Amino acid sequence: MSEFNQKSRKRNAMLLSGMGMLNQIISNIAAFIYRTVFIYWLSVEYLGINGLFTNIIQIFSLAELGIGSVIIFRLYKPIKEENVSQTAALMHFYKSFYQLMAIIIIIVGVALAPFLPYIIHDTSEIPDDINLYVVYALYILQSATSYMFAYRQALLDADQKGYINTAVQMVFTCLRYGVSILVLYLTRNYTLVLMIGIIVNLLGNIWIYIYVSHTYSDIFHNKTRLSKNEILQIYKDTGAMLCHRIGSTVVNSTDNIIMSMYVGTVAVGLYSNYYMIIQIIQNVMNNLLGSFTASIGNHALSVENKERYQLYKKLRFANMWISVFCTSSLYLLLNPFIEVVWGQELLFSTDIVFILCLNFFLYSSRIVNGSFSNASGMFVYDKARPLIEAALNLVISIILAQKMGISGVFLGTIISSLFTVWWREPYLLYKKVFEEKIRNYFGTYILWMALLVVITICLDGCFSQMPINILYLVVRFLICGIGINAVLALLMCRNQYFQYYVHLLRKIIVEKFKL
Repeated sequence: MSEFNQKSRKRNAMLLSGMGMLNQIISNIAAFIYRTVFIYWLSVEYLGINGLFTNIIQIFSLAELGIGSVIIFRLYKPIKEENVSQTAALMHFYKSFYQLMAIIIIIVGVALAPFLPYIIHDTSEIPDDINLYVVYALYILQSATSYMFAYRQALLDADQKGYINTAVQMVFTCLRYGVSILVLYLTRNYTLVLMIGIIVNLLGNIWIYIYVSHTYSDIFHNKTRLSKNEILQIYKDTGAMLCHRIGSTVVNSTDNIIMSMYVGTVAVGLYSNYYMIIQIIQNVMNNLLGSFTASIGNHALSVENKERYQLYKKLRFANMWISVFCTSSLYLLLNPFIEVVWGQELLFSTDIVFILCLNFFLYSSRIVNGSFSNASGMFVYDKARPLIEAALNLVISIILAQKMGISGVFLGTIISSLFTVWWREPYLLYKKVFEEKIRNYFGTYILWMALLVVITICLDGCFSQMPINILYLVVRFLICGIGINAVLALLMCRNQYFQYYVHLLRKIIVEKFKL
């Protein structure tokens, strides 16, 4: 019998969030060490190539069409009901589709190879030992092979066992960075490092494949297939999800390409350091807040709108608190950190850092919105919005990049977000899911933004008097970590959701230490 998850939603969410946090801490330390070694032994030009091809491969993910999210959404019900036949039918369809996607990615990748020189502003910035076509082929291979195994990982996510995926990912990520550092030390060969990364990732995928096959053996031995009507309905839902895939891919995966075309690969290399730090924080927040999607989807099947809305407000409070803390800390610490660790020559100007941090806040402050939207199937009601956002982002970013350089690329992302997803996503949630007034949401949002601005301005004035060195960098970290949270706690101490988390923390401590 297949071992469907019998643990409580709360326990699953805690396991996923806890493992996600552990993964982020360990994997990010490994990534930071690898990045430092990479910069020391190679150069910023190699970072630029790495960032450029990563964005190109992310665009190829459009071939997936968003079917993965649709399948996971459809798996919630049969898994909750322990319906092996329906789960098996969905997984067989998922497998066939992803195998087709791997083939399509290889074909499209080969077809686009001749156009590579046109997306690089200055080919003289490419290191002499780099063969663009070989590196490109390795990235294509890595993307295609990941599709051969991803569908089984999705079953764990839908069954609220995503913490197993996370644990395996953590182990093999550390292994990949460790072996890559060794290869860099011995050879200084970027291409060989890429090959090692592909092999290690493949081994991790194979391990998950074997584990899922054993754990859910009844599902994969079951020969049930979806009916034609069920397949048509999936493609119908996928039509809506595809719009979201296009939108998110264009918004999140074209910045490096635009920079490479209109500014240069060196700019891409500089940005990659900032992107790594920002991405680390985003990933931590996603694991902490966005990892509840499967639990929310399961929870939504058995509760009324009012109860769901109360859960949302509790999570949104935590989301906004963490977003304010992280955004303020980023603005105050990004440049000092990069200057101390990697050197002053790798810095962006303060105005670019401000734009990056504003973009971060607009994204991070709606993580919980995204979780509830995905878990509630809201993508069906919002087909046009991501396409409009993608078009706005692409056009505005290209125009502003030519006039303003790096700043223009990210201003395009901010402007397109403000005109589309920033207001549209909560509007649909409040109207379709919660049936509540949207003005409550925006009133609270503006309050949190005001707190962010005031706290950051005050601390920036204090920090401007400090020299930039390791000692004062530690002091800045401590002031941000303690000061920002202390101010927020003082201002929010009477808030019901703050009281809820204080009570929850007190309860955990009592149970843990049996006080």
